[in-house]
Amino acid sequence: MNTTIIRRAAIMSRVSSDEQAKGYSLNVQEESLIKHCEKNGVEIVYTFKEDHSAKTFERPAFKQFLAHIKKNRGTIDILLFTSWDRFSRNITESLLMIRKLHSMGIVPHAIEQPLDMSVPENKMMLAMYLTLPEIDNDRRSIKVRGGMRAAAKAGRYPNSAPVGYRNARDENNKPVIIPDENAELMRFAFHAFSNGMRQSDIKDALRKKGLKIIASNLSKQLRNPVYMGKIRVKAEGSEPEILVDGLHEPLVTQHTFDRVQELLEKGCTLRNRPGVTKRRDELPLRGILSCPECGENMTGSSSRGKLGGIYHYYHCNRCRKSRFRAEAANSFIENILDELKFSPKVSAIFESIVREKLNLSKMNMANRNVTNLTNQRTLNDRVKKLQDMLLDGKISGEDYAQMRSRLNNELKEMTSQNSVNPKESQEIGNSIKKCIHVLENLPQLYRDADTEKKQRLLGSIFPEKITFDGKKCRTPRLNSVLLLSLAPDKGFRKIKRGQLNQKLELSSKVARRGIEPLFTE
Repeated sequence: MNTTIIRRAAIMSRVSSDEQAKGYSLNVQEESLIKHCEKNGVEIVYTFKEDHSAKTFERPAFKQFLAHIKKNRGTIDILLFTSWDRFSRNITESLLMIRKLHSMGIVPHAIEQPLDMSVPENKMMLAMYLTLPEIDNDRRSIKVRGGMRAAAKAGRYPNSAPVGYRNARDENNKPVIIPDENAELMRFAFHAFSNGMRQSDIKDALRKKGLKIIASNLSKQLRNPVYMGKIRVKAEGSEPEILVDGLHEPLVTQHTFDRVQELLEKGCTLRNRPGVTKRRDELPLRGILSCPECGENMTGSSSRGKLGGIYHYYHCNRCRKSRFRAEAANSFIENILDELKFSPKVSAIFESIVREKLNLSKMNMANRNVTNLTNQRTLNDRVKKLQDMLLDGKISGEDYAQMRSRLNNELKEMTSQNSVNPKESQEIGNSIKKCIHVLENLPQLYRDADTEKKQRLLGSIFPEKITFDGKKCRTPRLNSVLLLSLAPDKGFRKIKRGQLNQKLELSSKVARRGIEPLFTE
């Protein structure tokens, strides 16, 4: 090493947990690096140690080193380590980091595998030094996966113990899982769910008993066959996935576990059904409204009042903070639709545009007829010229027949494309008028429709969920055709800002509610 050029160095020593017993101790590496610097007259200005895997550079000590050199550019010329596998065990990450260090004026250097990068051939050696550790990692990973698979086939749970168990060792010092203090709580979870208790209620009950678990994790645990004494061996290559008897103690019987799986599968089937599975006339907005507190879909149900009356509500089953009288929310949506209907002026413009696009306007039909006649005359003139050329002996009878056939086909195609069927044109015009009638009478049509048609109508107007907070409705966007058609009446500037009216805004955000109740009986 040319000590006259490189004088200031950072030294790095690194181990991973499984390498401690192989002689790669931090102190040994640090001692070798210090001796190297003393021998070559290199000043050590920064030292750091690591005990993280070198698969990536997302290592705390290395990130601190990068932060240091960013704040103190020019204070370090070289990063020293014993070998390239101490630097990284991932060739892609290594090359990117080398480039980054070079851009900051720092040269990484392995004292046991020195390379003069001014020699082009040494780049191949660098690639080899960086590749070998990655190959070693991959090979080690294959062995680990194979060992875990073999352990699973032997009935041993090869991963971190699930809730209700803890990792331990048997009399032969082999890994095994045994029930822990949470075992009874997991038994409770399985039996409660098999008896019809909801996961959200089970989760709350577990938390009250001291076991904190989120809903998604609870669902995963309820699907894990380890609780009935089985180990799942995943499919690999040509081997299918299988269940084997575990060496551990089951927490529930297979009958209970199978019952839980049936209920979970039933729940998934219901969730995969489109929209609302059971429609009720009093709750047309169920599945359309979203909760202003957590953003989840709101459902609906009825309850009996103190005097025996039946009242319907929209509510959120997730956060349970939002609850609105269905009658008030339904009326609110109907009032919004009153302001979304087309005015006669907009209807006339809309009909004119549609007719123009479909070439049904009188001017378009007249222009098309003129073009049709012109093209037909041109083709007829060509046919006459062909006849003259045949009579004059300029073309053969075979050529004449081929060209005449081609011109006749063009004439037929032109006629079929450009001809206007009066009956068809009238039917299209009637359909346009029906659509215009729907847009002009949108509120009344909605009120007269059944629940299914109301939901379909709202779905076509509001492509995304509607958030209702009791005072205003918000939605990320409105049907683009309807939005543009409302522009002449509402004003382009207001629509651009999302201010359709006092009750509806184009926004996904809803202000939090205060302490006042919204709708009560």
